[in-house]
Amino acid sequence: MRIIFRKLYFQQALSPEEYGILMQYAEDLRTASPESYMLFSERFAAILYRDYNTFLSRFAYGIDDFYDYLLNNPKLRDTLKNNYLSIDDFPFYLHDYLEYTYPNGLINSTIITHLQLMPGENEKSLDLPEPRRKDLICKYESGNPYKETGLKSHFERIGRYSFVSRLQSIRYLRGNKANEDKIELLSGDCLGGIFTNKEKSIYYYIFLTEDNSLKASNACRILNMALYGSNIEGIRDAKYN
Repeated sequence: MRIIFRKLYFQQALSPEEYGILMQYAEDLRTASPESYMLFSERFAAILYRDYNTFLSRFAYGIDDFYDYLLNNPKLRDTLKNNYLSIDDFPFYLHDYLEYTYPNGLINSTIITHLQLMPGENEKSLDLPEPRRKDLICKYESGNPYKETGLKSHFERIGRYSFVSRLQSIRYLRGNKANEDKIELLSGDCLGGIFTNKEKSIYYYIFLTEDNSLKASNACRILNMALYGSNIEGIRDAKYN
């Protein structure tokens, strides 16, 4: 690993094999040693995002896990809109992230930007597809998750949301790379996404746990905001940014 770390520090390109070894190392740390994973993230997260479009959260469980839990617990969400919540209201695996991110407590104003995603009282409720009951399925071209740099990390981040049942890379965009990455509504149980690394843009499918157009639209909007900071409506021909 020392050779790989040295190449990262000196901005030397990793081979696909080296990148795969590094990502597996990070995943092993995340599951087996959260403290070591946090140190790894502090050292390399910015480099990996800048050079490989690979997102690493600071903690083993981060913002995506927090919002997935919040979205799947409406009573907590409603309470948070009007009152203070204790970190103890959330599962233990989120505590490190919450203590670091919200040192003054989970006051609604600290996350109001994200709560603006959620419809108000006079709008349709934020119904989402039901949580998956089976393990997430990810399918990559040639069965190789590391063939396209950054794609596995991107899929893992989307897969943190429990309404996603399957992710599948489909094809490369012809011509130049896409102007922007985005997620769009395709049907009641399927979203389409674009992921771009330094070399190319890749189109992929996000399959949902239910076939429901309203729920799919809400899921689309949540993912766009979480990944790209956009509060667009989840419609196929929507202008993104």
